[in-house]
Amino acid sequence: MNRYQKLLGTQYISKQSTIRLWLMRNRPNAAVTAAKAAVETARINLAYTKVTSPISGRIGKSNVTEGALVQNGQATALATVQQLDPIYVDVTQSSNDFLRLKQELANGTLKQENGKAKVSLITSDGIKFPQDGTLEFSDVTVDQTTGSITLRAIFPEPGSHSAAGYVRARTSGRRA
Repeated sequence: MNRYQKLLGTQYISKQSTIRLWLMRNRPNAAVTAAKAAVETARINLAYTKVTSPISGRIGKSNVTEGALVQNGQATALATVQQLDPIYVDVTQSSNDFLRLKQELANGTLKQENGKAKVSLITSDGIKFPQDGTLEFSDVTVDQTTGSITLRAIFPEPGSHSAAGYVRARTSGRRA
């Protein structure tokens, strides 16, 4: 290539020929660089194929089959993961019952743990859940159609006593 560059100044070789020779000489290097870029792109794409859940729990049925094309932000979730520890239980209660509960909490007539009402859970088959939970919060609005308020209780789940499905929650009785 150096010989051709020297000849370029003497007009024994055209500039176009020099450029063509330079391109032919560097074509293999460009092919190697392009191949390296393709490998790096494949590595990046492969990293996106592993999907992990931000929470631990139990996965339900898959909504997408293996090998299906999925995209970021698509409307269909790949699957749903149910968090098992702790368990969140949302309970609806009439506004009158809620006001009564607030009064009992203020009076100290309900069993409490760290200032929160203790709640027991009865599963759909009538068995009491082994762990008691606490009443964590209530919604700030009343559902206009039903006149009810949503309360949330949290239950620890150290074992495999899954309480998925419909349950009944009951505030623990009067303090002894």
